[in-house]
Amino acid sequence: MMHLLRNARGMRVAIDAHDASVRAWWAPDRYGRLADVLGAAPSAAHASTGWRCDPPDDGRLLLRLAQDGLSVRLAYRLDDDGSLHLDCAATADAVSRFALAAPRFNLQGGRAAVGDHVLRLAADRYRPWSGGCAGDAALDVAGSAFDFRQPAPLASRLAWPALAQSAGFRHDFYWTGSGQLREAAQVADPASGRVLRFSSTQDSCHLYSDLRCFSLLAQGVEVQPGQVMRFTLAYRLGVQDIDAFDISEPVSMMSNK
Repeated sequence: MMHLLRNARGMRVAIDAHDASVRAWWAPDRYGRLADVLGAAPSAAHASTGWRCDPPDDGRLLLRLAQDGLSVRLAYRLDDDGSLHLDCAATADAVSRFALAAPRFNLQGGRAAVGDHVLRLAADRYRPWSGGCAGDAALDVAGSAFDFRQPAPLASRLAWPALAQSAGFRHDFYWTGSGQLREAAQVADPASGRVLRFSSTQDSCHLYSDLRCFSLLAQGVEVQPGQVMRFTLAYRLGVQDIDAFDISEPVSMMSNK
């Protein structure tokens, strides 16, 4: 079942109660034209399913998951400033893991390529995605194709030798500090003027991209028995002039491979 959240700016967000995923998000561009900025179905391969939800109330939706001793409470809230907040609290009888489905964005809307989307990511370490398993130690981003501390288009970085054989990004990124909700990333689309800001109380995120979409999401969460695991994510959609970004590499109307 789909549930719609709305705000005073005319935004609409569709939430799928089955896997707690964001399925559609209609947002205005710099000219006020609405479009669905989710470019593909969310990644749900590792997401938990079987959620139950309360009826939406004034821009809010509460979902609950209870299975195999794991109990999760997830609250969505769509604010008038264009922010979609996800507040999560989980407990478990035994060591448990769960993950949310990642919303996949295309800020132009439709089927346009996302290679010209400009990313700023405040992460100083990265490593290839390990599917939530322990893998190689995280590497310093400095001097690499994975250094987005200064904004750069996705496609220009995929042309670097380290990613020349890749169809896109499948990497975990890490920064210092957690606990407080802080902005970790911005993605801007020069064509539409839309800008997505991603904030998290965690100290890492997973970056995914392909030809038509990208996503930023917290990694899978491990819940220890007797403890309450809490985290908050926020996606804020707005518009701005691309000149507001200090882009370290030119936007060249390239597209991802």
